[in-house]
Amino acid sequence: MNAHAPPFANLSRTNIQRYLVRRLRPGGGTRPELLLLEDRGQRAVMKDYRASSWLLRSFVGPWLIRREERIYRILSGTPGVPHIIRQPDPHTILVEHIRGRSCGDYPDGALPLEFFDRLLRVVKGMHARGVVHCDLKNRSNIVVTEDLQPYIVDFASAFTRRGRWSPLRRFVFERFRIDDLRAVVKARLLVARVGTPGDAEFAFHRGPAERMVRAVRDAARWLFRLLAGG
Repeated sequence: MNAHAPPFANLSRTNIQRYLVRRLRPGGGTRPELLLLEDRGQRAVMKDYRASSWLLRSFVGPWLIRREERIYRILSGTPGVPHIIRQPDPHTILVEHIRGRSCGDYPDGALPLEFFDRLLRVVKGMHARGVVHCDLKNRSNIVVTEDLQPYIVDFASAFTRRGRWSPLRRFVFERFRIDDLRAVVKARLLVARVGTPGDAEFAFHRGPAERMVRAVRDAARWLFRLLAGG
């Protein structure tokens, strides 16, 4: 092992037990395995599709990993987003571990308004880079550090403004940008219990265009889970 190499530079399938702290989540079906690793004091989370269903392992997983790796590269340096460490192989990605608790673990009223103001700035910074998360309503994707700083994790469902079919992508991007913002306002209403009647209307409103986009996304997810057996 090269002691001067960056942390995890020598990580491989054959020596992963040397770095393993614990398994955060087992894989299976559409779910990748999540492992907490450590090297010289630095911790990282490895997402691994090798333990998923054959469809994920053979075809979709490597595509999802390449896609998520590209999104982390686009967001490199964005406050409130973990930095990517490396992609050890086509089935895995290694990302900075953020010490903290899931926003979903906090009971209603337990987080201050200032936390959600910070979270909104993180989300807007992400949007400014041309990325929407698309799954912030799942509050487990929002990590709260000990000093109440927000981090957004798990970009498997994220969508970028860049790419072909630009007019359509811009339309879809705008729909999910609003969806991200609604997720922040909804979390603030439920967890911080701070808001106005206008906030409630914004957080829970669904226009025809957004309902259509969300229906297509949900149908695609259902089909994907069916094919993957998860």
